[in-house]
Amino acid sequence: MKSPEALRKRLHARWLAHRYDWVAGGGEWPLSLSIGGDGLKADAVAGHWNAFDAWLRAWKQPAQHSPGRVVSRLRFRHSLFGEQEIPCSWLFDTPDAVAAELGEAARWQRAKQRFDRLASWVPMVEGGSDAVSGLAVPWRRVVSRRFDLLADMEDGEFELLLRVVDWLWKHPDSGTYLRELPVAGVDTKWAERRRRVITAWLWVLRGGAIGSHNFYRVAGLRAPPDRLRMRLLDDGLRSLLGGLSDIEAPVTDVMRMSLPVRQVLIVENLVTGLACGDLTGTVVFMGRGYAIEALAALPWLAQVPVYYWGDIDTHGFAILSRLRRRLPHIRAVLMDEGTLHEHRELAVREPQPHLAQGLAHLAAEELRLFQSLRDDRERLEQERIPWTWAWSRLTQSMAAPRA
Repeated sequence: MKSPEALRKRLHARWLAHRYDWVAGGGEWPLSLSIGGDGLKADAVAGHWNAFDAWLRAWKQPAQHSPGRVVSRLRFRHSLFGEQEIPCSWLFDTPDAVAAELGEAARWQRAKQRFDRLASWVPMVEGGSDAVSGLAVPWRRVVSRRFDLLADMEDGEFELLLRVVDWLWKHPDSGTYLRELPVAGVDTKWAERRRRVITAWLWVLRGGAIGSHNFYRVAGLRAPPDRLRMRLLDDGLRSLLGGLSDIEAPVTDVMRMSLPVRQVLIVENLVTGLACGDLTGTVVFMGRGYAIEALAALPWLAQVPVYYWGDIDTHGFAILSRLRRRLPHIRAVLMDEGTLHEHRELAVREPQPHLAQGLAHLAAEELRLFQSLRDDRERLEQERIPWTWAWSRLTQSMAAPRA
């Protein structure tokens, strides 16, 4: 025998799992929840009359006032207690009834109205074969998955979202910056907060023809230029750029630089790059470990020794492998078993290790260390290594002859 409260919790779980489908018109109705009374026997009830009577009384309120229907399919007569009508099922004929029972009626109505409005953008066409009607099913699905947004977004913000998506849909190759969108009320911070839903909706509206889910490509907008930050660790190099030492510039600008660089260091951590002292003819790129393509686009990196210093963890070695795919001559520094052993007391557990079974561009000893780190879920972040020790070993490694 289940209480109204227990079944209400079960109903809420159904709501959480299926409201996306229901708002799009799905689901099998009526929705039936078993109360459990159909298995009761009169003799068994007689021995637990107080509990049975409390259960019956608990179901009287839902039977009289619930948006759902309490169905009694069983009656039995007992010599002491007379005829009893047993509740067996709690039925809800529509999602509206479920929402009302759970106190979600206002959210449900708002979400349903907004869903219906958006669904009309790509109408279902019976027997239709044109490209637009073919979008109807995936469009309804992607909109319905944003149930909470449909239910909770303020009216003004929702109208703004629709105007932005509509304009971008109708101008697939505008090539404008986000700041230039001719939509009243939009600003870049607002658009950045909503970029995931804008991307998801536009991707479907464009028929999935854009292979990438990148916001700027899907929206047809001009992306801000990819930028690299570097420091010149040599006074002679700095003098060629008017004394500048710390530079952040678009990749295309860095590609055009012509400097007598003798070697390059790449570090994941920004503060590590800022801490580096002078090294003859050296440039350090910092804070962009995963900017593989941007770094590989620099033609002059292929002409000089390149060193990578990353965390001793699975992701650090994954970055190294990807870098080496584009820059085969890159050499890892302070990413070896000796460095890990020297500072093992500073190592911590890696919460989400890279799960690759192998990385194609690692040397044999690097691959062994990667596998050990992955299996033991261990990591040593570069910033935990004492700086005096690290800088001394780093400069020694970069000064050593290359094999």
